[in-house]
Amino acid sequence: MRKIPYAAAVAATLFFAVGNVAYAQQGVAMSKPTPPSPEETQKMMTPYRQRIDALDAEIVALLGKRFDVIREVAIFKTKHGIHPIQPARIEEVVQRARAQAQKAGVDADLIEKLYRVIIQKACDEEEEYARAQEANGK
Repeated sequence: MRKIPYAAAVAATLFFAVGNVAYAQQGVAMSKPTPPSPEETQKMMTPYRQRIDALDAEIVALLGKRFDVIREVAIFKTKHGIHPIQPARIEEVVQRARAQAQKAGVDADLIEKLYRVIIQKACDEEEEYARAQEANGK
């Protein structure tokens, strides 16, 4: 085993001790930082909020596209006498969404709740369309 000269060991110890004191004085991991002002918070959070806003816009756009397809499905089902509510398909969609959520590291229970709300709205629209067509004698 190689011995470190005493002077080098003392110098290294002092270097790390002084460095840790300076580090602590900067407030890094040694003390709780002073929270920023509301204006500073706004400025600091802006890039994150912009990214979230852009993702929210994509989510809403995708939901719009999904409901466009739902309206096509409603027409198709009515035209071919297919019942609007398909319980097996609903469960297939929910379970696939849960699996995708787990793979993506997203809370599967949250995704299931969201999908059940989306699917319920889709079923409501399909039933409404079918009733309207029946009332019109089509």
